[in-house]
Amino acid sequence: MAELKVNPTRMVLLKLRKRHVLARRGHKLLKDKLEGLVQEFMPIVEQYGTLREQVDRELPESLAQFAVAGASSGDESIAAAIEECDVKLDIEFGQKLVMSVPVPVLTLTGFQLKSSYSMVATTSDFDKAAGSLRDVFPRILKLAELEEAVLRLAAEIEKTRRRVNALEYVLIPQLARAIKGISSKLDEAERAGRARLMKIKDMLRTASGA
Repeated sequence: MAELKVNPTRMVLLKLRKRHVLARRGHKLLKDKLEGLVQEFMPIVEQYGTLREQVDRELPESLAQFAVAGASSGDESIAAAIEECDVKLDIEFGQKLVMSVPVPVLTLTGFQLKSSYSMVATTSDFDKAAGSLRDVFPRILKLAELEEAVLRLAAEIEKTRRRVNALEYVLIPQLARAIKGISSKLDEAERAGRARLMKIKDMLRTASGA
């Protein structure tokens, strides 16, 4: 592990001690943030997983109904009916903060499906298929909202975890070792200075006695 390259002076020692205190304080704050993010993240992941299973079950069932409609009315008639459907969606895009992380909020405020296709060319199977797709769409929208929230929170958790680890396993130990090393060198220099001073005093005492 790389060590900090610093001059062993008292001024540097004071600065390193301040940095060490700030690093430990920052580490605690980031660790608290990481715990908070994980606490917020887990329920969203659970909700996302539940809704994903529901959509993965309902969407194929809805699309299968179009296949049934195609079998009873013909694929060309169904394709023409789909093209003639007039669909209008009103979606409000907003966001909220989860532990300072902006996540999307998608609100379906309007869903209009105008049946402008020929009732003669299609059977009631097509109406059922279109209705089932309309019913499942709000859950698809909610799923998209949750998926983006999961991705953003996961990215923030990973970034915060890297910063926590960098402080805990790199910077804080480096600062602690640098502080210990400088303190040791300063203590050694002080002992050497006291020894020289005592030696000078002895020499002066000897000289005055002579």
